[in-house]
This record gives sequence, C-alpha cells and structure tokens, in this order.
Amino acid sequence: MNDRDEMDLLTRFRAEVPLGVSPQAEELFRAGIEDHSAERAMVPAPRTRFTLPRRRLRWRLVIAAGLAAGLAGGLVAAFQPSGAPPTLTARLLAERASAAALTRPEVPAGKWVYQQTVIHTDHPPKGVPARLTQGSWSTADGSLSYLDGVWSFGSGHTLYRKLGSLPRDPAALDEYFAKLSYPNANATQANKDVADFIAIEELLSSAVLPPGVNAALYRALGDIPAIQVRNHVTDIAGRAGVALVLPKTPQSANLEIILDASDYRYLAQAAWQPSDGSPNSAIPFTETALLRTTLVSGPGSTRSDPAPPSQAQLAAERAALAVLNASKPGPDDFPQASQWIYRKVGTQETWARADDTEQASYVNGTLVTCSRTAKCADGVTWLMPAGPAYSVVYARSGPRLPADPQVLLDKLNTYRTGCADTAGYCDAVDVIANMLTGYGNPSISPLTWYLSLADVPGVTTGHITDAAGRADVEFRFPFAGGVTGILLDARTYRFAGYVKDGAQALLLRQANVAGPGVRP
Repeated sequence: MNDRDEMDLLTRFRAEVPLGVSPQAEELFRAGIEDHSAERAMVPAPRTRFTLPRRRLRWRLVIAAGLAAGLAGGLVAAFQPSGAPPTLTARLLAERASAAALTRPEVPAGKWVYQQTVIHTDHPPKGVPARLTQGSWSTADGSLSYLDGVWSFGSGHTLYRKLGSLPRDPAALDEYFAKLSYPNANATQANKDVADFIAIEELLSSAVLPPGVNAALYRALGDIPAIQVRNHVTDIAGRAGVALVLPKTPQSANLEIILDASDYRYLAQAAWQPSDGSPNSAIPFTETALLRTTLVSGPGSTRSDPAPPSQAQLAAERAALAVLNASKPGPDDFPQASQWIYRKVGTQETWARADDTEQASYVNGTLVTCSRTAKCADGVTWLMPAGPAYSVVYARSGPRLPADPQVLLDKLNTYRTGCADTAGYCDAVDVIANMLTGYGNPSISPLTWYLSLADVPGVTTGHITDAAGRADVEFRFPFAGGVTGILLDARTYRFAGYVKDGAQALLLRQANVAGPGVRP
C-alpha cells in the first residue's frame, strides 16, 4: 500500500471518530486547571498538573520515530485530512499565501499578542479532555512568552533578530533553516526538508512577522522539494482550509500546515503517522489550531488594543530579556528564609535575612541587630520600611502574589505606604521599589515587577547619569510624593535604585553572606 492509499484509508477511519467532548471530560479538565495556583519563574518550571502548552506541542515532538510510543500514550491531538485530490501545486499555493501576507499590516516587534489555541486529542490519557483550549501571550517578535504564570523566551527569540538579514530567495532560505539543525553537509535531503519545515512553521504560528518576512517564508515552503498540497481540508475548529504537507520520512511523521481557503491566513498545524506494522509505529492524527490572534496592551490582557507599545513597555521588555539571559536556574536563585544578605544602598551598609525578619546595621560604630517583632524595630531604618511584612509574600511561608502584571499592580496598591495618591498606584510603586532593592519574592520573577511598572498610568522613561556615575534608564511616575523614579542600569537593565523625595537611593552592592557584619 502506498502513502496515498494509506491516507485515503486513514481518512475513512477518521470520519468515524467523533470530535465532540463529553461534559465529564470538560469538568475534569476545568478542575485540573482551576485548583492550581499560578506559579512564577524566570524560565519554564516543572509542572504538577497536566498541561499541553501550544509552543511545546510542536513538530519536534514527532520528529524522531522513537517518540512514537510517547505520543501514542496521549500527548496527541486529532487531524482530519481531506480525501479530495489536490487542485493546486504547492508552489502556486505558497505564492498565493505569500502575496496575501504582503497585504497585511506590520506590527511593532515589542507589541504584545494574545493567542488562543485549541488542541484536540483522539486518545487522551485517563482524566484528560479530548479538547483543550488555552491562551498564551508573546511579543510580536516572539522574543518573550508568557503562559500559565511562566515567563520564557519565545520561539522567535533567537531567530527574529536575524530576520532582517535572512535571504529572500526561497532556495537559499530553505538551506539556511536546514543548516540550523544540520550544520554539516552530509545530512540527507529528507532531514533537511523536515528541519526546514519545522523552523518555518514555528515562526508562522508563534510570531507576528513583518509582512515581507512572512511572504518569504511561504515562498520557501513552496520550494521544499517533497512538499505537497491538499485541498478541502477542514481544521478542528470547522474552518475550510487548504494544506501544505510534508510526507513522512524515517525521522518524521507526516507534517502539515493548514491555511485559510479564502485568504491564506495560518490556521493550524497537524501531524500523523500510519502504522508500518512495527510496535508503537503509529502516531494518531494530531492538530493544534490557532483560533484567535489579538493585539493587546500587555501580558494577561485579552482586550484588543492596537496602539503601539510605549517606551516604558519597551524598556520593561528589554529588562525582562536581560533577566532571562542572566538567569541561572537552581537552588542559588531561591535563598533560604534565614539566609543573610549584604546590601549597600548609597553609603548605608545593611545586613538582612532573606525573609525580612531581622536586619542589622552599624549605629554609631556599633553593629545592631533587630527583629521585626522586637521593641527595637521602631528605631530601625528598614530597607523595606513600608508595605507588607515580607512573610506575606515570601515563597515558603505565605500566599503567592497574582500572576499577571496588571493584577499584581492592583494587589500591591492595596498596601499602604503613606502615599496620598492611592488611585495613581503610588503605593504599588513604593512597594516595588522596596522589593527590587532586595526583598523580591524568589517565586515572583523580576520580569513581573518590571512589566507592572510599564502599566502605571502616566509612566514615562528617560536616560540619566546617576549619582554613582552610572548610565541609567529611569521609569518616571507622575506622583507628588513617594517613589517618583525607578532606575535600571542602561547596559544590563538590572535594578539600580530609586528616587524618593528627590533623592536617589542607589543599590551599589548585594551578596549572600554568612551573617551580620560580614562583607563580600
């Protein structure tokens, strides 16, 4: 039986499989996601519940034949191919999609995009719904991604920066993408085709690309030697489409990109592999459909906002990327509550425990240590003088803060720091300044703090030279009192200090130490 006969047979089998989801399955799924508290991490963290993040359910899951057994166990979704014979060549379809892409508007790279996807599973694991719908956020260039409370690099992070220098000739572009996975010249053409196809699909599905780049990607797809076209495809959302298909190879299942039949927009990706008679060789039909793409004001929002990103938002995104680039996941990122930390803020040297329960400093030449609950506390100049006790937000001893930047900002504004301008988020900014000085919750990524600052109404940015001679980016807030500026190092985008009552409080040094009085 040849490949086309196998596909026709599978099509008939597929027609007998219902696509509906039972209320019981939906109830199980909703319970699974609603009972789990949002988690914070600078890089994707292990999860304690079943999820199918769209950016992780990618072709790479089905490239290697050895992965078939895992996919057959349930991490798959359903695809319904068309039995109609193709009426277009792959190159002609790719040219039409390319021409349509050139008519679409350009979106700034730093603009946030909300995408809603649906994954259908023919044979899900026990307790997992056959149909899963979820939302995720990323910048238009795919550099930053936010999903389920986890911040990470988006799929376009590395490649997007090179898009302007990519070749526009289809054959040269195909060769470029193939070499990303197979830098050596001895790779087979089939391997090159698979690597090329996967790289292009990742960009088409995950980033809002410049129209010229988008058009070039479609032309490159049409130039892949083994590419085929299928007419009259219906995706799992019931939309009429036409598909570009890369037939299976020894290293890959059948791979498919589904485009809208009328305007050639990207709709979905699919994968499947019929059995060759060997154990676990079959991969059921899988499909992930892109239901909605909306320009929004920031991560967490689903309301349409076509306005370009502000300078404050762009600065926050650069700071977020710097945090991700510098992050070193592991125990050292999560100090024990009792850990002593040395900080030098301006001329003041301070030692404090990670959970903010004790602080020490020199008073008239004598090192004085005081507990938050002791009588001496009223006479101590605390690095975090206002806002919540740190135990309220410390990862190991209290409730976690909200997941989304805007919701976090609203929560922090409920703490009273002495600001008169409570409606303008002055209290929230005061708390963030205190946190960033040294008491940021280890389970809350600094990315969230930075992006929250960009949500403060009236915030602007500017460049200054601080009192220590460093070049800084300043977030400026329209408050009459409290913290009116937060400073980030212009080179590293790390927190550098804040401005309060016209004076700069600069964080010059910070390190874990053995105890009070010990300097790094």
